[in-house]
Amino acid sequence: MTRPQSLKPGDTVAILSPASAVDPALIDGAVKALQSRGFNTKVMAHATGRKGTYSASAGERLDDMRSALSDPAVKAILCSRGGYGAVDMLGRLIPKPVWLIGFSDISALHALWQSQGIMSIHGSMARHLAEFPADDPANQALFQILCHGTQPAYSFTTHPLSRQGSVRGQMIGGNLAVLAGLISTPYDMLKPGRILVIEDIAEPIYKVERILHQLRLNGVLENLSGLLVGQFTEYRGDSNYTDMERMIADMTAPYGYPVALGAPFGHIDGNLPFVEGAEVTLNVSDSITTITPA
Repeated sequence: MTRPQSLKPGDTVAILSPASAVDPALIDGAVKALQSRGFNTKVMAHATGRKGTYSASAGERLDDMRSALSDPAVKAILCSRGGYGAVDMLGRLIPKPVWLIGFSDISALHALWQSQGIMSIHGSMARHLAEFPADDPANQALFQILCHGTQPAYSFTTHPLSRQGSVRGQMIGGNLAVLAGLISTPYDMLKPGRILVIEDIAEPIYKVERILHQLRLNGVLENLSGLLVGQFTEYRGDSNYTDMERMIADMTAPYGYPVALGAPFGHIDGNLPFVEGAEVTLNVSDSITTITPA
């Protein structure tokens, strides 16, 4: 895969809103955070706009992305927030090797970058840069990736329902509902042989279970190299399962690969960034789970 060029002081980071509208104050805060690190910033024309729930029309959002990609000074693109609408760009845009940063609905754009063999950064966006200090672990890790191009090493306590094991493979994934909507398209990231990362927000347990059944039936779930289950937030248990982790553990019980539940990815303040497409080693022991660059 193509790894975008590492950033150095004086390089430009474009900020745009490819999906839902965002509070302009968060973009202002992100600009200050980036400039404090020595980067120039370029806020695209419709980044702070609003058209219904979107930041702008589909055409205007696409124009912002094309303008950012066509500017040779721009070395990274920070998406201001997710929400809904990034899928409008798929099939209408050819990316180039610059770092794309975002998560949630931005998973659709990660899928676009992946379709062209380009690495990108699944990580927090304008709000986190604006509201958290420079020494925040997620912010520090983001700038490590941007400036050095390397996937940071992470460790976290092993969840009681995790399955132990060690595997090396390509780490890839994002918001499960968004990625499930791209199955059987040219932007399908849910494929066998990978260490898959999944997370989501406000999705009922049965809907996530339905997606996992889809992956079971198309042969992906059985043939993963490993599974990193990030944070599933803002959902309610039901009479079948009180929590998402138990359902996922049951769905993956027939398989032999390592499964790490409770990974620090998703709609949480401690959403650590990872490089889509990076080769890593996932090790799940009885007490500690580690992700290390291979």
